[in-house]
Amino acid sequence: MKLNSHENCFFQLNLTSSVLVIFFNSYGVKSMVPKKLQLSEDELANKLELTNWAKDFSWDQICTISRYMQAYTATKDTVIFNEGSEENTMAIVIKGKIDIIKKESGSKINIIASIFPSQSFGEMSLIDGESRSAQAIAATQVDMLFLSKEKLFSLLDESPELAFKLLWIISQMLSQRLRRTSGNLVAQLNKD
Repeated sequence: MKLNSHENCFFQLNLTSSVLVIFFNSYGVKSMVPKKLQLSEDELANKLELTNWAKDFSWDQICTISRYMQAYTATKDTVIFNEGSEENTMAIVIKGKIDIIKKESGSKINIIASIFPSQSFGEMSLIDGESRSAQAIAATQVDMLFLSKEKLFSLLDESPELAFKLLWIISQMLSQRLRRTSGNLVAQLNKD
């Protein structure tokens, strides 16, 4: 259990089956709970297969990976995770849109990225174990597949080659994002 005191106050309780987030703001209390979906192994594999994440894996590999994932759904405006929180999970969006938000000092909110179906978010905390660098909020009704660090290590024990392949894809994606961010920074510096 962790209590963060910022401009707005968040109370977050992490459970193995779900994440409960209660948002206290000047308008009162709003409770938002991403709901764990009870899906069979085949249903999880079918959802993963429909994403771009599946293109580099065989059906058997997709089935293996999906056994280590958990499906969740969330309504619009649900906080998926807060900046500074310490969960070590990543998620792949199956349906809907997630906004990644950074707050500036004061109350200005910047949407730094929008995550759409087949895209993922949260990989940095999965890999480096550091706290979240931004907040993720459901911009629409959203369905997601989550992979935790604990489950990734279990996959590593069961199938080291498959876990390496998955980590390699995550590393390539993070590298591409870093290159894009560096290019955007240079363009912004040259603009000024």
